[in-house]
Amino acid sequence: MTDRTPLPPEPSVTRAPRAGVSAAHAESGRAYVFAWLALLALTLLSFGAHFLELGALATAVSLAFAGLKATVVVLVFMHVRQESVSVRTVAGMNVAWVVLLSVGIALDVAAH
Repeated sequence: MTDRTPLPPEPSVTRAPRAGVSAAHAESGRAYVFAWLALLALTLLSFGAHFLELGALATAVSLAFAGLKATVVVLVFMHVRQESVSVRTVAGMNVAWVVLLSVGIALDVAAH
């Protein structure tokens, strides 16, 4: 007869929150709900702006709504809000680069 002693229970594996993120915030879905509500409201506002007679400002208003929605996604869902200053700086530089390219293209198209 072999002696079978029960194995000790395996420790539960839990992920520790990232540096700078409290455990309560890491577990809470409140930020996601607010982000979803903000995205929903911005979508409804951009849809409503479609029916306004904005003329030449229509494109600028649409791009403003798109930029606001992109900001909500980057800050909340990509967790840039909780990242270090260096990560936020690189993200900001990427946004500035895209804006610079877009303005340059728009000016080139307008000039020709």
